[in-house]
Amino acid sequence: MKRTTWILILMLFTSGLAIAQTKTWTFQQCLDTALQRNISVNQTRMSNELNKIGLEQSKAARYPSVSASANGGLSIGKNVNPTTNAFVTESYYSSNFGVSGNYNLFNGMQTANTIRQERINVNAGQFDIEKAKNDVTLNITTGYLQVLFAYEILSAAKSQEAATEAQVDRTDKMVTAGKSPESDLLQIKSQLATDNLSVINAENQLALAKVTLMQLMEIPISDNFDVVVPAMEENAKALMQTNEDIYQKSLSVLPQIASAKLKTSASEMGLKVSEGAQWPRLSLGANTNSNYASSRKKGTNVNPEGYPFYQQLWDNIGQSFSLGLSIPIYSNRQIKSSIEMAKINVITTKLNEQNTRNVLRKSVEQTYTDLRAAVKKYEATKQQLAAVESVYQNAEKKYTVGVMSATDFLIQKNNFTQSQSSLIQSKYDYIFKSKILDFYQGKAIQF
Repeated sequence: MKRTTWILILMLFTSGLAIAQTKTWTFQQCLDTALQRNISVNQTRMSNELNKIGLEQSKAARYPSVSASANGGLSIGKNVNPTTNAFVTESYYSSNFGVSGNYNLFNGMQTANTIRQERINVNAGQFDIEKAKNDVTLNITTGYLQVLFAYEILSAAKSQEAATEAQVDRTDKMVTAGKSPESDLLQIKSQLATDNLSVINAENQLALAKVTLMQLMEIPISDNFDVVVPAMEENAKALMQTNEDIYQKSLSVLPQIASAKLKTSASEMGLKVSEGAQWPRLSLGANTNSNYASSRKKGTNVNPEGYPFYQQLWDNIGQSFSLGLSIPIYSNRQIKSSIEMAKINVITTKLNEQNTRNVLRKSVEQTYTDLRAAVKKYEATKQQLAAVESVYQNAEKKYTVGVMSATDFLIQKNNFTQSQSSLIQSKYDYIFKSKILDFYQGKAIQF
């Protein structure tokens, strides 16, 4: 019995430790995990691996191609001996072996231009990976700030709940002493129930924000997940520059701009590859072969001797060399169509590049304008909260001494609560937009 009791105690202690082991994540840890697990980032990496394989393949086209062949067969009846080109009527085995090579001397610079094009694609792919990482960074930043925002809302809700609980105690004593009507106590208790609900709603919002962040990190949902709550700095240095300054800076640092430029260069190189098909092609070929036939004999017809396999192969070795010239005359419009499609592709990539610039410019302008508005709203909200808090504190004193009704007091209390919530919202809106503008300038997001 004692042993069973100790086992139960040990199990309860162990489970308590497991529950208590809540892992607290910093922003950088959240970001690193997301970058490692994010499917879009990994898909972009694999896409660029294909670009690298294409580059290696295009490089290999500069070297000669070599192939070997081997054939064997049984001939029955009247046939030509492949080693002597004479007719024989007996059945025999024959074999043929060869090694051939071909080297492209000139193909309109298609090989060289293809290598350049594939190299540009690889470089563009690297920037695409960085662009995918940036997208993940912005998503994690949003999710992380949502969790911090939910924490502050919950903290404010709990603070109001505690203040209301204190007012319930005071009001209850005043009602007992006959200094306040019972209706005041009922109103305060009703407000406490409302504050309790606000706390529950805030806790639910915090839990949802954590779930969203964990999903962005591509990790399983856990009740033991928590984040580090850093000291939030208010920084509006971005507004010390013009939106044009920020845009010009972003053009030089953001990967999507570099990727779009390189893709335009790759399409222009692709046009050169297509145009190279109009040129004549010059190639060099070489071949070495040998054969064997079991019907072949040495010596004379009167006194024939056997002709061993390896000796026949050695004696029958032959080489040949060739120089080939191919001039395109008419290819069923394939070359012309290829060139026309390559020209359209160049125009398309240039339009895509310009569109990427336009999208970035609009994003910078919008975020810059939003930040200016957010700063103004944040400063105005701070002033509003300071004024409302003074009114609320004064109302609280009046209500405590019984010179203000519960109804009027609760109106001031709710105004103060709403002002607190507005300040928290404007604060995080301001912080988020300032982080985004810094990010557009190539500055790492940190908390």
